[in-house]
Amino acid sequence: MGIVSEDKKIELELPACEEYLKYRVLIVVNGLYLQIDPVSGAEPFLENGRTMVPLRALADAFGFEVGWEPNEQKITLTKEAKSIVLQIGKPEMLVDGEKVQLEEAVPLIKKGMTFLPVRQLAELLGIQVEWDGDIRMATFTSKK
Repeated sequence: MGIVSEDKKIELELPACEEYLKYRVLIVVNGLYLQIDPVSGAEPFLENGRTMVPLRALADAFGFEVGWEPNEQKITLTKEAKSIVLQIGKPEMLVDGEKVQLEEAVPLIKKGMTFLPVRQLAELLGIQVEWDGDIRMATFTSKK
């Protein structure tokens, strides 16, 4: 199957519905589905049982400002008075200057895009997190 984007034809290999449902992950933030272009390769996925979300989608959904230092592959997320620093492939993050171990998954680059394990980041911001394994959906709700 192919689609046309900006006058270029892009070939897609689409899995059968049953196969796709085995690995797709839905993300809901404050009652709204997180929309991610499937052609971009930036779809959320599970890594060692942890939901991995593209950095840009995560920043937009949670209101983070993002800093990126390519030489160190270091990501800085800031929101209000909270500062979170992560590094690609590293199993810890700095939260307001204090080390916190990541659980089961580390920031990574896949298909040229940065993905972050989202649960701990959400919880650090006081966001309620729920996982429905039957339909593979992560729901994030800001506490008011």
